[in-house]
Amino acid sequence: LAPRRETSAAEAAADRAEIDGLAGRLLADPELPGPYGALIALPFAFLRAERTVPAFIERLVDGDDVWLSGLAHMSRARFAENAGDLDRTRTDVEAALTRFRQAGDHWGRANVLPMRAQLRQYDGDLDGALADLRETRSLEGEFGSLSLSDQVFGHLRWIDLYLRRGDTDLAAATLGAAREQAPRANVPEMLTLVDAWEAQFRVGLGDLDRARELLDRAERGLPGDALFPGGHARALLGRVRAALRLELGDLAGAEEALTQAYAAALATGDMPILSMAAVIGAALATAYGRHGEAAVLLGAASRLRGAYDRTDRQIRDLSRRGRAALGEAAFDAAYERGWRLDREAAVAAADPARLTRAPRTDRPER
Repeated sequence: LAPRRETSAAEAAADRAEIDGLAGRLLADPELPGPYGALIALPFAFLRAERTVPAFIERLVDGDDVWLSGLAHMSRARFAENAGDLDRTRTDVEAALTRFRQAGDHWGRANVLPMRAQLRQYDGDLDGALADLRETRSLEGEFGSLSLSDQVFGHLRWIDLYLRRGDTDLAAATLGAAREQAPRANVPEMLTLVDAWEAQFRVGLGDLDRARELLDRAERGLPGDALFPGGHARALLGRVRAALRLELGDLAGAEEALTQAYAAALATGDMPILSMAAVIGAALATAYGRHGEAAVLLGAASRLRGAYDRTDRQIRDLSRRGRAALGEAAFDAAYERGWRLDREAAVAAADPARLTRAPRTDRPER
C-alpha cells in the first residue's frame, strides 16, 4: 500500500487519496460475507491511524460468530493499547483469548498472547511474559510458517523481554536472527527497524561508535513517505539518537533529536510511542539536574502508556536517580503530578520545547 519509491510526490499523493477513499468505504460498512470484510477493513483502520474503534468492530464484539467476536475483541484491545487505555486492553485481551479458545483457533491466540505478555511486562511479571511468548511460539508452529515480517516483529518482542530480564547474550543472538530475515521481508523498512533496535541495544552496552553507524544507516534507508512502520521507525530513531547524544554529553544534540522523535510520535497518534519520548525527556531533564521535572515526565509517560513500566531498565534507573536526588516523598509527589494529568496534558508535557534547559545551581528541591 505504500507508494513506490520511484513515484513522484504528486503520484504518491494520488495513491494516498485513493487508498484513503477505499479505506473509508470499507470501514463504514464491510460488505463481504463471513470474516472477509472484517479481515480486509481492519488493516486499513490501523493504516489510517484511526483514533476511535470503527463501528463494525463494536457490532462484531457481541455477535453470534465466536471467531469474529474474538477478532473484534483483539482489534479493540489494540485500539485501547494505542490510546494508553490498559484497563480496556486487559479486558479485551482476555475476552479475545476466551473466544479464540472456544473457536479452537491457534492463529488468533498467537496474535493476542504477545499483547498479554506486554501487559505482564508492565506489571513486573517477566516469568508470565516469557510463558506467553513461549506459548505463542508453540502455537505458531502448529498453523504454519509466519511471514518474514511477522517473524521479525516476533524477534523484536523477544529482544525486549530478554533485555528486561538481563539476558544480553540471548538478545544479541535474536538480533542476529532478525537481521538475517529482515532483508527478505516484503516491508522495505524492516531492516531499518532492526538497525534502530540494535542501535538502542548498542547504546545500552556503551558501544557508541557502532550505535552511531547503525543510526546513520537506518536514517538513510527510511524513505520520507514511508507508511507503517515508517512513522514508528522515525520516532524510534529519534529517540535512540537522543539517547546516544546524551551518552556523549551533547545535551543540545539530544534535545534536537528528541524534538524530531516527539514530532514523529505525535504523528502516529500512538500513546505508548509518545510515552517513550517522555522517558527520554526525563533523561534529558535529569542530565540538566532538573530531577523534579524528570519525575513529572516519568509520571506523564506512565499516563500516556496507561501503566507504570516496572521492568524497563531506563525507567528504573531514572527513578532511582530521582529518588536519590529528591528524596522518596518529593519524587513520589512529582511523579504523581505527572500521572494525574489527562491525556492531552500529558502529551503536551512530553513536548521537548517545554523542558527547562538551564542546569540547576541550587540544591535539588525537597
